[in-house]
Amino acid sequence: MITLLAGVLAVAVVGLSATAAGVRCKLPASQMLLPTISAVVVWLWLFGMMGQLFVGGVLLYALLTAFVVYTAVSHQQSIWEQLKQPAMVLFFGISFAFLVLFFFTQPRFIQNDEFTLWGTAAKLTCTQNVLHPAAEGNLMAYGAMPGMMLLVYFFQFLAPGFTEWAAYAAYNSLLAASVVTMAGVRARRWYQTVLLVALGGLLGYFFTAPQMGGLSTVYLSLLGDLPLGMVFGGVVCLYLGTEKHMLQPVLLAVSFCFLTLIKDMGLAYACIAAGIIWLHQIVTAERYKWGRKFALSSGITVGYLVLIAGTYLGWSRYVAMVTGADKGSIGSDETQTDLVSAMLSGVLQLLGLEPATEKFQQVSALMLPSPLTVPICLLGAGIWALTLILVVFAAAAFTGDKKQRHGVASIASMAVLGLVAFLVFHLFLYVFNFKTPEALELKDYIRYISPYYLGMFLMALGLLAHSREHWLNQGLTVLLVAGMVVLFVWRGAPTAGFWNYPHVAYSQRDDVTQRAHQVNALLQPEDTVLLISQGDDVTRWNYYGYELNATLARGFGGIGYAEELNQGTDWWMTTHMNLVSPEMADQQVYPYQTVCTAEDLKRFLLDTRYTHILVDESDAYIAQQIAPAFGIDTLPDARTSQVYLLRVVYEGDVVHWVWEGGLEE
Repeated sequence: MITLLAGVLAVAVVGLSATAAGVRCKLPASQMLLPTISAVVVWLWLFGMMGQLFVGGVLLYALLTAFVVYTAVSHQQSIWEQLKQPAMVLFFGISFAFLVLFFFTQPRFIQNDEFTLWGTAAKLTCTQNVLHPAAEGNLMAYGAMPGMMLLVYFFQFLAPGFTEWAAYAAYNSLLAASVVTMAGVRARRWYQTVLLVALGGLLGYFFTAPQMGGLSTVYLSLLGDLPLGMVFGGVVCLYLGTEKHMLQPVLLAVSFCFLTLIKDMGLAYACIAAGIIWLHQIVTAERYKWGRKFALSSGITVGYLVLIAGTYLGWSRYVAMVTGADKGSIGSDETQTDLVSAMLSGVLQLLGLEPATEKFQQVSALMLPSPLTVPICLLGAGIWALTLILVVFAAAAFTGDKKQRHGVASIASMAVLGLVAFLVFHLFLYVFNFKTPEALELKDYIRYISPYYLGMFLMALGLLAHSREHWLNQGLTVLLVAGMVVLFVWRGAPTAGFWNYPHVAYSQRDDVTQRAHQVNALLQPEDTVLLISQGDDVTRWNYYGYELNATLARGFGGIGYAEELNQGTDWWMTTHMNLVSPEMADQQVYPYQTVCTAEDLKRFLLDTRYTHILVDESDAYIAQQIAPAFGIDTLPDARTSQVYLLRVVYEGDVVHWVWEGGLEE
């Protein structure tokens, strides 16, 4: 209940602060929601980098509350008028509805990336009051951008600990703010606002691969892809809704910072959005003021780009200072290079100025036609989504005057140009940042590409809302909503979603949680635990990493282990390990297996100095050959109702295990 109240207060503080800011700035409150959330995140980010995240949270709540009270006392009637706007009523209604729904349904993390990054980083931030790179715990990507983690932190600041369902609610409040920004570009009647908000809400489902049945994680995900696309489109809609206002550059600047902080790719999204806005300002400038407008807009845009780059580089410097990681390098185990060199090489290979590698040729053959071949929405490939988006752009242009038509054309053309650049950039990422098998299947293509299409769609809807009232745009809005609903029912309706996600899906998580609790009292944060869970596909490894009090250690894959790769072995660092004997090397005992003798494991432990072994599921090889080599003769050869925690003891070159908990010797 405390978490629910904390979430309600967080939504109230954001919504009322946006309303008060709208009154002070003489802007619709709906256009202040995204800048308010952005300012909250940027404020916490700055305090977090100074090591004072908790202090920043206290000051933030105090200042926002004081601002709301002060404004309400002197502008009570204006506050009330702003709160009655359809867009604001819908924002509060959607945000509170998600909070209450999730409070009763208690959804939990289930996607792998929620455990390797997004959910774990949010949990560490909330429970330790530090930015996630400075936190102790299990996290694979310490350099990831902190924007969404800080949003969750703000929404749970007044509650103890960390709650997963409340994190989902925080994300959905941001998505609601982005959609409301689009719908509130101009003051609208209730039915128009409701239609636009409904259409914006359906975009999350529209940009999923066609499938019937299954479980949907739309609006039930802590990944940053959907927020990235929504905020991308929302920033351009914010520009449209604050046109010619003197504070527009400030509102856009803080929103660009937040967009950059959502994901690493936020840097590219923010730069593209700044370019879209710049071209629109130039194209729509009065002819006799064109030179002055060009200079002013160009100067402001350069300022945006400097701020965006400064945000990204500032975070990179912080990560390097805290963790030693270099965010400027990319690559897999196969290759490692810096980002600039990779992009330059990619451009040269694409233009034929440098011989193309075999991997580049293979990935290009898949990536270049991907807008025509890879399904990213309920209509199919990206070309169909783009066609529909261009239809909305055309309707917005048709119902506007000459100046508006030029503006629509500028935004549409710049967005399409950005899409082309975006696809080429991802071609380079697949070549230089992915292992060959992953690159050749265009791994997670829809996750990476669909947010851009979604952002474009939101921009097009914002332009439709920005245009004058006309039967065409009103009819198109109704038709789009009806069409989305039909598509959803026909091609994408899941058997369960955020409204009724079945808890049976959490059965494996519940099992790991219960088993982790058996040993957590015996572990310290500085301990490093190597998991043995034979048959795991990395799912249980991810779950244990989230649930254990200690650091879950990485294993190795391949055949054998030695300090140097040229000593007759072929191994690499990985996450989980399924150990098999050399006699079984030519057989697939497990989908992911490591050929490892007891001697290999001993050398690995001597190099890594892990403190504990946690046996979640054993088998005959572990029980009869591996464990006895380390002094454990009574380990079961299958999973039992308990886990077995073993402490690793190092005596010179000798390694043995002793019982730490779970099963008594």
